[in-house]
Amino acid sequence: MDETPNGPQQVPPAAPNDPGWGPPNPNDPPQGNVPQGNVPQGYVPPGQYPPPGYTPSAGLSTNAAAAIAYITFIPAVIFLLIEPYKRDNFVRFHAWQCIALTLVDVAGGLVFGFMGAIGLMVRALLGLLLFVFWLIAIIKASQGDRYHVPIVGDLAESFAARVW
Repeated sequence: MDETPNGPQQVPPAAPNDPGWGPPNPNDPPQGNVPQGNVPQGYVPPGQYPPPGYTPSAGLSTNAAAAIAYITFIPAVIFLLIEPYKRDNFVRFHAWQCIALTLVDVAGGLVFGFMGAIGLMVRALLGLLLFVFWLIAIIKASQGDRYHVPIVGDLAESFAARVW
């Protein structure tokens, strides 16, 4: 037995005929703490099979996918290419808006980067403005709102209307 700070480690007894691996035998009695009384719907005791008709949800929620699209342009492009997100207009809109914000940032860097000190100040202000819009957009997307960044949002809406 291994020693722990609280004494020897306790090992629960195994169920009769339990090999210790594989799916649980439905004929064995339940093990562990089985809640009594009001059990939440869909509750599956540890080591038990799910109830009939139970289908686990796969993938991200729409709001989560839309918010994650703003992390960089890479998730935005991925969400435009893979199912089921490429068919979801809400996720497509936020992915396109992220890509448009990224293009505005890159174009602003190229244009104002060669203008000396004044260009660098304008570039810094543009970067701060884009950061604020990005932050608002990611929060609104996670809440399920369709926030339109001025000018860029309309462009994203027109692209999101088309399914590639």
